[in-house]
Amino acid sequence: MSDRVAKHRRIAHAKWEAYAKAPESGKISYGDEWIYAPDAVMMCPLFNDGADNVMADLASDELLAAMQKFAPDGDMLTCEFRMWWKHMPDFRIVTPFDCTAAEWGFALRDTYAGTLADGTVLELHEWDYIWTNEEGHITRWDWFVDSREWYPCLDLIGLDPNGLTYQAYTLNFLREGSIAA
Repeated sequence: MSDRVAKHRRIAHAKWEAYAKAPESGKISYGDEWIYAPDAVMMCPLFNDGADNVMADLASDELLAAMQKFAPDGDMLTCEFRMWWKHMPDFRIVTPFDCTAAEWGFALRDTYAGTLADGTVLELHEWDYIWTNEEGHITRWDWFVDSREWYPCLDLIGLDPNGLTYQAYTLNFLREGSIAA
């Protein structure tokens, strides 16, 4: 295995481990090797009408103000999970690490699950395809979830899937998952 492929596997494993152990650690961090290129793009068909989004452009004035108010330490990832933990305290990745690392980047498959107060278990299957540049910085992240599983999750947190944007989702989890909330 080349050094580049090994690095991609480490980056993927750090993401998986952060979410698999989230309830015990209480914190989400992808680690020091997870670095976005300045022009990194994100795409999910269920956000922003499936359009590619330069990640730096997603930081609107409203979002930056919410980050300062609700995540002053810059830890947005943990805010997102705190939002889910309000409804499913055991929410995490429940599947073993499943990654195909290559020279271009890596593909990762995860299943998230959590138990509602009434005993119902919500599952969400996610597939990530992440490309990196020569320095190993992330240039593109395409991710996919099954809408039949995602829409009940959105309903749980009070968001309408129609026309949902990354900004609206992020503002919601910052407000709902803030340590100030």
